[in-house]
Amino acid sequence: MLRVLLGRWVVGCALLLGPVTGALAAPSPSGVVRLYDTEYVSAAEFGAQAGLKRLWLVPQKKLLLADKTRRLELEVDSRDFLFNGRRVFLGEPAVAYRNTIYISRIDRDRLLRPILDPRMIPGPVPGLRTVVIDPGHGGKDDGAVNPRLKLKEKEATLDVALRLERLLKAAGYRVLLTRRKDSFVPLPLRPAFAKSEKADLFISIHFNANETRTVVGTETYLLTPQHQRSTGSDRRMPDDAFPQPGNVRDAWNAVLGFKMHNALMGELQTFDRGLKRARFAVLRDLACPGLLVEGGYLSNDTEARKIATPEWRQRLAESLAEGVADYRAVLAARR
Repeated sequence: MLRVLLGRWVVGCALLLGPVTGALAAPSPSGVVRLYDTEYVSAAEFGAQAGLKRLWLVPQKKLLLADKTRRLELEVDSRDFLFNGRRVFLGEPAVAYRNTIYISRIDRDRLLRPILDPRMIPGPVPGLRTVVIDPGHGGKDDGAVNPRLKLKEKEATLDVALRLERLLKAAGYRVLLTRRKDSFVPLPLRPAFAKSEKADLFISIHFNANETRTVVGTETYLLTPQHQRSTGSDRRMPDDAFPQPGNVRDAWNAVLGFKMHNALMGELQTFDRGLKRARFAVLRDLACPGLLVEGGYLSNDTEARKIATPEWRQRLAESLAEGVADYRAVLAARR
């Protein structure tokens, strides 16, 4: 927490001092400037290229980029923003520069551009025939546990996975599970299984826990892009510089992640904890687009009681299936 406060203080002081100059800013012909040791680009210019109009919601502090169907709200010194009302996290905070807001180049290329307009993603369009569902934990690994309700994460994730399997098979997909019973599957074997089966999509299902029992909500995780810190990290780490096999699909991960998170929020009506980034073991080595969903907090008794019911787990499975359908529609539009 102290590092977080110090980091915000440093950035805040820089913003109060006015436009970044000298060694902190190095303009280039492409519009990229180096701020706080990161390549940044103008959010307004990016928005104009995407056909979005600019409006200050709070002068020099909060910027809206929007058209009739897309609404992007950015705030200075913040890593999270709203896209069409859903919470999404940037890899780097938006910053004030030259009387407007700047976003990191990697966030523009690997997150914002793909979710704003998937037609701009270069290269071949992924297929979508085989889906691998990964029920988190299992066997000797219980995962999160609510002892008061005798609820184990490993049991809830398997139940949701089996429900999702039935829905996706009915929709015509080839569906496989990394485990079909209460068995322990080492983390590296889960993406390896997806690769061996030539999966087109990987969905890892989990539930969360926190020492603070009041914490609630649903969050969706994608693999962190190279050279960026994960959402849960307040500073860069040496490993951030190294690429992971799954980073090849960063752009399509972003599309998949937003469509899935949007479906989850629309159906479950839980607290929106955001579309986030992490270098989870099950995501690092994927050979296809994939994500990890944290469906709710078992440590919160109110939320855990919902998760304990078959009806709520069915709703979660249906929202996941809806996210797959929405992602498939984007792929179809590109073909």
